[in-house]
Amino acid sequence: MANTTPSTPNTTESGHPGNTMTHTGTDAHEGSTVTSTEGEHSHLHFDDGYKLHFGEIASLFEDIQADIRIITARATDYNKGNYTRTSDKTTPNAANQALQAAKEVNFTEADVLKFINAELVRPSMFSDLHENNYSSMRAAGKHTGYAGGVYSNGPDGKPVGYAGSDAIKTPETDPLTGEFILKSPNDISLVDLKAAGLPEKGGGSGIVKYTNQGSIRKLPIQEELMNIIKGAASGASVNAAIFSGGQVPFTQGGINRVNRTGSNRHDLGYGADVYLYHDEFKTPLRADIAKDLRVIVTFVEACKGAGATAAGFGNTYMGDTGIHVDIALKGQAAGAITNIKPGNCWGGRDPNRKYAPSFALSPQCLKDIWAA
Repeated sequence: MANTTPSTPNTTESGHPGNTMTHTGTDAHEGSTVTSTEGEHSHLHFDDGYKLHFGEIASLFEDIQADIRIITARATDYNKGNYTRTSDKTTPNAANQALQAAKEVNFTEADVLKFINAELVRPSMFSDLHENNYSSMRAAGKHTGYAGGVYSNGPDGKPVGYAGSDAIKTPETDPLTGEFILKSPNDISLVDLKAAGLPEKGGGSGIVKYTNQGSIRKLPIQEELMNIIKGAASGASVNAAIFSGGQVPFTQGGINRVNRTGSNRHDLGYGADVYLYHDEFKTPLRADIAKDLRVIVTFVEACKGAGATAAGFGNTYMGDTGIHVDIALKGQAAGAITNIKPGNCWGGRDPNRKYAPSFALSPQCLKDIWAA
């Protein structure tokens, strides 16, 4: 029985011609038994060729690993990219060397290398790069200007301005570079936001209207809450659309996804979700845009000042456009509604959104409003 095994890729041209072997006696291919004479069958063994190819690939990956380690060891230059250190391009005097050393310590303390090295060691373990790992790095409290540092985080721990995200200049300066520190809308404090020189009022005229007619929470809100929203909208010069209003409590026949959904804060209209607008009800203000955030903060501060007991916005909460305002703790104190958790401000990024007095997940400026 003739064997016609193709020779590619084990060819002389490929550099891996394989091994030519001859057999005598019985050749059991495809279940057949054939008596052959010496030299009748010639087999090119692919395995040896494949091993050589894979060996070359493995060698390339080792080179890539070495290159990446060199790059990360030199990733301390703010202006010239990640390939050349400042002290390699300037006079190696004591001041430059000290600055370089400080940057390298700064970079190491950010724990960035820990995650890079974990990925290099286990390249198929994508959990090493999960956002939770980087979130823990953000929260570590390390004083650094690199991604993961306490004063330069953008969304998900990425650098401020990542992918075109908004960055707000603060009065603080980086001790290493002397440059003004930029912060994301989620991380900027109330004091720094107000010092940024952004307009504190919008272009609306204080109109407040319901747009919740087709929603599950389609009941009107409490008169006290409506007055709070109207006053805040007027004070911030915005228009407000109440897109989620009151709902029926479980104790009064409420059925989930029928006439109620989610938090008890909306029971009997003690809570509302609103969009804020300028002159026309077209594009809502966004908490992840600096100039919009400043106006939102004016609105929420006015709500708190008029008696609101809780608010939530930002950090992707309700798409960064919805703003929650409520007087639910007052409703609970009056015995009208029950099971209201104690937290008074929050943001997004937690599927459970566990409201807590620790202000977890809230943008920094919102924490500061309620801490004042």
